[in-house]
Amino acid sequence: MRGAVVKDVAGAPRRGSSTVKRALRTVGLLFAACCIAAVGILVYLCAKSPTARETVGVLVTRDYRPEKAFPNRDEVNILLMGRDLDRDPHGRVVHTRGRTDAMMIAHVDFRDGSASVLSIPRDILVRIPGYRGKRRVSYANSYGGPDLAQDTVRELLGVRPDHYVLLNFEGFEKAIDALGGLDLTVDKQLDYDDNWGNLHIHLKPGQQHLNGYQAMGFVRFRKSNTGIGDSDLVRIGRQQELLRAARAKLSSPGVAFKVPHVLDIIREDMEGNLTPAQMMCLACFLKSLPPDRSPRMESLPSKYGGGVFVRVNPQATAKLVRQMFFDNRQ
Repeated sequence: MRGAVVKDVAGAPRRGSSTVKRALRTVGLLFAACCIAAVGILVYLCAKSPTARETVGVLVTRDYRPEKAFPNRDEVNILLMGRDLDRDPHGRVVHTRGRTDAMMIAHVDFRDGSASVLSIPRDILVRIPGYRGKRRVSYANSYGGPDLAQDTVRELLGVRPDHYVLLNFEGFEKAIDALGGLDLTVDKQLDYDDNWGNLHIHLKPGQQHLNGYQAMGFVRFRKSNTGIGDSDLVRIGRQQELLRAARAKLSSPGVAFKVPHVLDIIREDMEGNLTPAQMMCLACFLKSLPPDRSPRMESLPSKYGGGVFVRVNPQATAKLVRQMFFDNRQ
């Protein structure tokens, strides 16, 4: 009968169906509100961030997939370089190519889902194409920019970098601040003051949360105020720890909306030949790696050969390079 109240066997009205309808209506409203908020955030990010606008375009066209970002490539090598700013005798910044204070070559294998990073000590003696004798590898960029740095690495390792990224340390610092800092373990008391270079490092040992300036001090520390110095290999260990901490931070919940702003900051202080689609492809690939497939990180086998110079171990280097860059090839 139309308009009748449905009753259960005891004669009481049924309220279950109306309660379910109200619950579904509430869930629907909440879902709609979340969608509207997400769209609002996306519109805001696109209005404020060139990287966000490019990211949306890459997502729509799906150009972030390896087969589109790196066509006809199962693997790719990227030379990563960190450069300090040069200063004149009065401490003022001078715009030069600059020597590289950190150098790593990353290998990404899309086929088997693996990644590795090989660090190259800045004071290692190498042959720089076009120059006589052996010189520090860090000089290559100052002599001929990223192209010569790539040629030098190819001469040293027999590995051809397909792309490069050159970033000022100030860019690292600002990017870490934009992420909200990093959790790092400081291996010992670090105290160093360089008024000319505007570098002041004062860190206590132990695990702690560091801002951008502190994190850069952590990886750049070479010598204490007492004159006791660390080797290049110790510094490389700290650089690799920072990379692990940055990857962990980027994988944590709630950081995704910060990434476009972080990339905007980095691009202001970066030179490179990776397209936005390629950068997103690499970021998505690294984020997708499970914990047991974290990037392998090694340092070039070498030893100090007197003074501050570092000399490569040819046999150990050849073996390590073969394992990291060639053994997975079919």
